[in-house]
Amino acid sequence: MSQDDKYKEIIKTEMAKLNKSVTLKVFTCKEKRPSGSQIQECMDCGQFMALLRVYEENSNGMLTIEELCIDDNPEFAKQYDITRVPTILFIDDQGREVIRYLASPKAAEIQPFIQAIFAFAGAHNYYGKTIEQNLNRIEPSTIKVMITETCPYCPQVCTVVNSFAIASKGKIRSVIIDITANPDIGQYYDAAGVPYTIINDQKTIVGMVGAPEILKALVGGNIKVQY
Repeated sequence: MSQDDKYKEIIKTEMAKLNKSVTLKVFTCKEKRPSGSQIQECMDCGQFMALLRVYEENSNGMLTIEELCIDDNPEFAKQYDITRVPTILFIDDQGREVIRYLASPKAAEIQPFIQAIFAFAGAHNYYGKTIEQNLNRIEPSTIKVMITETCPYCPQVCTVVNSFAIASKGKIRSVIIDITANPDIGQYYDAAGVPYTIINDQKTIVGMVGAPEILKALVGGNIKVQY
C-alpha cells in the first residue's frame, strides 16, 4: 500500500465517525472552455479538491465541501479577503471566519484538520473551558501558523490554535499556512523554521510551543488553565 493510500485509509476511518453536519467553503479558480464546461485553472486546485472529496465522500453525508470560484463569487471573495487559491474557510453560523487553511490537509496535517472538523461540528473541545475562563482577557486576534508537510511539530500547534479559535466565540481566528506552497508569505514573515506562530502580526513564537505559551501570549499575562 502506498503512502497516499495509507493516508486515505486514515481519512476514511476517522471521517466515518462524524455524526453532525459541517459545511466548509473552498475557494478555487476555474477556467471556462468554449463549450461552457469548466476546468481547474490553478495548478494545485485539482489535486486539492480531489483530496477534500475523500473527506466528504467518507463522512456519511455529514461533511459538505462547497467549492466556490473566486471569479464567479467576487463579492463573497471580497467579504472574506480571498486573495489566493485554493483556500479553505470554516465559517460559523453568524458568518464569522473561524479557521482559514492555505495548506492541503494531507500527511501529518490530516489529524489536526479532522479534529478541527469535529470540534467545529460541536464535539468536545479539549481547550474549551480554558478559553472560556480567559475569554474576557483576550482581544480579537488572528493567529497565523506557518507549517510544512514534513514538520513533525506543526500538527500539535495547529491543533491547539484551531481549538482556541473554535472555542473563542469569534474572538480568535486561526490561519494555517503551508510556506512551501506559499513561499512569499514565509519570506514576508521571515519564517526561517517551522512551526512559526504569529499573533496579530506582532508577537512571534518560534518552534514547538504548547497551549499555555500561546494562551499567555494572547492574554499578555498569567492565565487560568482548566482542561
